[in-house]
Amino acid sequence: MSKPLARRSVRAIAGAVMANLALAAVVAGAEAGPGYLAVADWSATALSPTTVMLSATTNGSIPKRPDAFIGDNAIVGLAWADLGTGTALVATIHPVIGRDSNQRPDQWHLHTVQLAGGATAPNDFCLVAVTSTPTAGISIQGSTFTARISAADLPVSIGQLDAAVGFTVHGGDAGCATGLGVRVRY
Repeated sequence: MSKPLARRSVRAIAGAVMANLALAAVVAGAEAGPGYLAVADWSATALSPTTVMLSATTNGSIPKRPDAFIGDNAIVGLAWADLGTGTALVATIHPVIGRDSNQRPDQWHLHTVQLAGGATAPNDFCLVAVTSTPTAGISIQGSTFTARISAADLPVSIGQLDAAVGFTVHGGDAGCATGLGVRVRY
């Protein structure tokens, strides 16, 4: 094996190990929730040069309208995230805090967000900012959530997405400048 190839292999292995450690840290702080927030499988696929499809399959049927758990939490959602930058596209439902979207304001809709560390347990991240509210074709079929979105509306490229999780957002986190803590659910 040539030295350049060996160096690339070591870098690839080191990168994979770091990604697994980052994901393990997220899962270690995670908290139980309903099955529809436990992401079992996910994908991010380019359908064309201008359209992307994001999908998450969970361990439970995803409600199309708010249920009791959703009604008891400020924000409930699914996130496709770049753990390296804390940037994510999230599908949310939040009747508790009210409307903030023109597309499906009382049902599931999308936002792009910026996350950071510093949250107080049991929260895992701080919600720093909601950066946009893109429109998308949203489909919920049993335990699978699918969003078709313009590639230009993604906060990062699909190749940068390295995790998908269910989450809830909670106010009053003193460790977060916004006061909003994000709790990963499994």
